[in-house]
Amino acid sequence: MHVLIVKHGALGDVVRTSYFAGPMRRKWGPQMRLSWITAKSAQPLLQFHPAIDDLWTGFDDARGFTFDHIFSLDDELAVLQEVQALQTRRLIGAHLDEHAAPAYSDDASEWFDMGLLSRYGKQRADRLKQLNTKGHGAMHAAMFGVGAEPAFHGDRALEDWAQTWIGAERPVLGINPYAGGRWPSKELRDDELRKMLRALLDGRTHLGSRCRVVLLGLGADRQRNASLAREFGDARLRVADTDDSTLRLAAIVRALDCIISSDSLAMHLAIAQRVPTIAFFAPTSAAEIDSFGQVEKVISTASDYCSYKSDADNGSITAERLLASLPQA
Repeated sequence: MHVLIVKHGALGDVVRTSYFAGPMRRKWGPQMRLSWITAKSAQPLLQFHPAIDDLWTGFDDARGFTFDHIFSLDDELAVLQEVQALQTRRLIGAHLDEHAAPAYSDDASEWFDMGLLSRYGKQRADRLKQLNTKGHGAMHAAMFGVGAEPAFHGDRALEDWAQTWIGAERPVLGINPYAGGRWPSKELRDDELRKMLRALLDGRTHLGSRCRVVLLGLGADRQRNASLAREFGDARLRVADTDDSTLRLAAIVRALDCIISSDSLAMHLAIAQRVPTIAFFAPTSAAEIDSFGQVEKVISTASDYCSYKSDADNGSITAERLLASLPQA
């Protein structure tokens, strides 16, 4: 049994798709060879997964095989053209039809009906997202034939480093307030972020005055975090530098007691590593994110919630609501 998964991005989607690798290994046993094609940027997120036999960043490695199953989960035309050239007994997911147009298999329709390739068009796809009540795991379980189990296999050396960097004093709360600039409405508003930080540092939450905070974010988001840290001038507020490695980000997230996060890679890494998570949603779907019993969802009350608009109203995502969702113990 030779299985190929084609999933390049986004990075959080790569993480949650990997939840199926372990269950597939248990289902098929040692006779299964599991190969995966992903983007170079996503490769570190999968490189230590014990259920993945081959981790490729291009299609050349896949040529010459006849796969029993290909799970094709990307929607870019260039990727679908590469998939079309591979040999397989069964293809599940996105492909090119007889007219060389993007399409998808019926057994993957529940997921792709809501996406860019939707056979119903963008307007109906967006409406289906708003109406959807199923998580990513349930919809993909129908494709993979196994259930999702959150897991992440990181770099042990970096995890040891992160524990030392975080330190022994607890609790330590991570906050990932931003979303890389592409989705401004995914982000926590600056005034609400400042309110939340002040309440935490002043000891006005049940976490007490010993609570320490780690701000998470890459690139320009890290610079914004650094500016906030200078503004507050409190040693209990630290900024993580994870620009060089998604595995470093994963290791720091693993060492936290809890995280407050936008719908982002940091959120997915927290869920995968079973770190208690408060996630907030305005333009994107909260229903699509699987909680696995550890995620508190703070959802926009605005009329354009789950509109997938970059400027959706996120004014109802407040410091008060986020802090009220913190675990009690």
